[in-house]
Amino acid sequence: MLCLTILALFSASLAGQASAATPSASQVRKAVSQAERSEQLWATINICNTRHHPNTVGIRGQMPALGFSSSISIAFSVDFWNPKTKRFKADPGTKRLIHLGSPSTGVHQQGVSFKFDPHAGRFRGSASFMWRRSGKLLGQTDKVTTGGHRRADFGDPRGFSAATCTIS
Repeated sequence: MLCLTILALFSASLAGQASAATPSASQVRKAVSQAERSEQLWATINICNTRHHPNTVGIRGQMPALGFSSSISIAFSVDFWNPKTKRFKADPGTKRLIHLGSPSTGVHQQGVSFKFDPHAGRFRGSASFMWRRSGKLLGQTDKVTTGGHRRADFGDPRGFSAATCTIS
């Protein structure tokens, strides 16, 4: 009888831990909403046609975790300036999806570089930030590159952060 009581208490304890580790729908909505509005969610150009990276546009993104385990990823792409329409247009050949793992806390960065022909023009980057849990999309938000992100890693030159890049 004592063994059954201990087993029942142990099972109840495990069930309580499992439910505490699984966020409610309300907690998920709140966490995603906070992450989407976070100042720690951004995309920037951290490399723009330098001596070490000629004819290259580097895009870096940063996103916060949700406070519980979820798979996070960023889909990067490059937009080129169309002088006729005076708008940026997506370059369909530049999309790259980067998985950042399944962290529960912290902010996480990753980046990609795209090589272009000389005199290719003016560019900006786009990033689509995604949070998933058990394969289900919890949230997604899109950003275009902005400058002034002092914590952008791997810039060339160090600390470089811009909204656009011109390869002339």
